[in-house]
Amino acid sequence: IDNDYAGVVMMSFPTNYNHPEPLRIWPENQYDRGDMFANFCPTKNMDWLLKPRQNYVLKYRFLVYNGHINKEKAESSWYHYAYPPKVKVIKE
Repeated sequence: IDNDYAGVVMMSFPTNYNHPEPLRIWPENQYDRGDMFANFCPTKNMDWLLKPRQNYVLKYRFLVYNGHINKEKAESSWYHYAYPPKVKVIKE
């Protein structure tokens, strides 16, 4: 880690259940080791009935960075993940 600073941006996909999903965050240094835990929790504020033989898909992306990142860069990264460009391949 350059200059002792790095981080991660956690991104949830727009089609995920209960998007934008609430986060569950545990207190920093909970176990006196400096750990911090976070995860998306789509059922934190509403129920989700899972039915047998039904497929459920949740998509996530993590942007791990060295140094600092600003709000605009983080939001741009999420936007390009959530709404990728449409590409058409034409064979000649």
